[in-house]
Amino acid sequence: MERSEASQSELIAALQSALDAAESANRAKSAFLSAMSHDIRTPMNAIIGMTAIARANMSDPDKVADCLEKIDLSSRHLLALINDILDMSRIESGKMTLSPEDFTMAEFIHSLMAVFRPQADKKRQHVELDFSGVHHENVRGDQLRLQQVLINILSNAVKFTPEEGTVSLRVRETGRVGERLGYANYEFTVSDTGMGMKPEFLEKIFQPFVRDESVSKIEGTGLGMTITHNLVKMMNGEISVESALGKGTRFTVTVPLEQLETADPHTEALNGLKILAVDADKASMRNLREILADLGMECDFAENAWDGSELAAQAHMEGRDYFAILLGWRLPVVDGVQACGELRGMLGRDVPILLMSSYEWTLTGDEMRKHGITAFLPKPLFRSRLSDALYAFTPEGREAGRHKDSGEEESFEGVRVLLVEDNEINIEIGRELIGMLGAQVECAGNGKEAVELFSASQPGRFDLIFMDIQMPVMNGLEAARAIRALDRADARTVPIIAMSANAFVEDINECRRAGMDGHIPKPVSVQALSAAMGHALRREVGA
Repeated sequence: MERSEASQSELIAALQSALDAAESANRAKSAFLSAMSHDIRTPMNAIIGMTAIARANMSDPDKVADCLEKIDLSSRHLLALINDILDMSRIESGKMTLSPEDFTMAEFIHSLMAVFRPQADKKRQHVELDFSGVHHENVRGDQLRLQQVLINILSNAVKFTPEEGTVSLRVRETGRVGERLGYANYEFTVSDTGMGMKPEFLEKIFQPFVRDESVSKIEGTGLGMTITHNLVKMMNGEISVESALGKGTRFTVTVPLEQLETADPHTEALNGLKILAVDADKASMRNLREILADLGMECDFAENAWDGSELAAQAHMEGRDYFAILLGWRLPVVDGVQACGELRGMLGRDVPILLMSSYEWTLTGDEMRKHGITAFLPKPLFRSRLSDALYAFTPEGREAGRHKDSGEEESFEGVRVLLVEDNEINIEIGRELIGMLGAQVECAGNGKEAVELFSASQPGRFDLIFMDIQMPVMNGLEAARAIRALDRADARTVPIIAMSANAFVEDINECRRAGMDGHIPKPVSVQALSAAMGHALRREVGA
């Protein structure tokens, strides 16, 4: 009897605990929905309001331009909110999957910097980067999801760090993954000197529908960390966080990636060559030492332009000019651009001078040549990019024509594009944006019209097809399969790129299975169109 009563008490306690948890979750979800209603209406109010103001001030170009800028910012914020909500929904329903692909750590990190660096620059924050612990750059994993994780953490670091604070990113390999041949753990550590978090919030930072009330005025869904935590777990990784209120936060993400064996084709040509590196960035120089030693190259180092000039002058007087000079842009007293002009006056035009910087470079090719700069080398430095850049100036590299003017711009003059879209506003937007890139555009209103138009055209008429997915009569997937099945050579080779609001990994994979070559999610931008066109057309001609 006593045992029965004890079991009943335990059951009641368990039920009460489950009820309390459910009620707590419902309260959190209700609070979240209330916050979301506010957060979604705020950018919508800006979009609608600024549209009305712009319409009322059509004769004032400056006012209209200001309104358009604010509409653009609010639209991007709204899109980020929607993406977070949809990602969370797919995670909870178990429908989110990973899509592994081959990628290089160099390209991956540089794409991160393209998103993260401008945010930090706006707040005049110091950015510290350390990639000296990366020895195998070529890996296989879900690049898109890993990028989503790190952009989320880095964006938060910038958001919650005051102006002129510090945000750092360190990447290193931490060893093999158990017995899995070819796999290694890659550790990404993001640190900041921001506001930090309270211990009570830190305990529930990865829980869904929970927001820190002390930072409620800072834009965001509050879902970012939950999504990040789930994505890391999906990749069989781990995530941890340390934080002290008023002192800053450090996130550490560790994920296993498959290492791909690739030999550097330039090692033999670069072995034994000597260069001069001038930079005040000690972390960058440590990284550079490791890379050059790995390439079998010799190097002299200087921390400022004066010491660098002395080393270059001495070598020149002794008739043993350096093979190349790597020059940091941000140098004390005399910056890299000024130093380059002085070195050119001393050395002439034969010695390549590569300017290194982690900041966006805006000089054109003509302006670079005017200052005596041979090429621009973006930081952080990775072995693959440095090897390619230096090899371009060896006799073998020059003969192969590998070096291209870094100021060269993409041109789509004469390119003929078939735009397949059923929505009239989207047709207008697509026609205008593609036309801004210099390409000629023809349109089809659905998949069936696209197949008929392509079939009736002369072979080779269209260089590229942008294809919507959800359309009446025949959708984009069916149209792509129908075009690929046509009995003509260009039907098998013409690039077909999905341009669709269906933007999940599963949707992208379905487009690939239908014979498409790429995918651009809506809403589209000129930059995304240009990048997709450039990639597709270069690949088509085997460039």
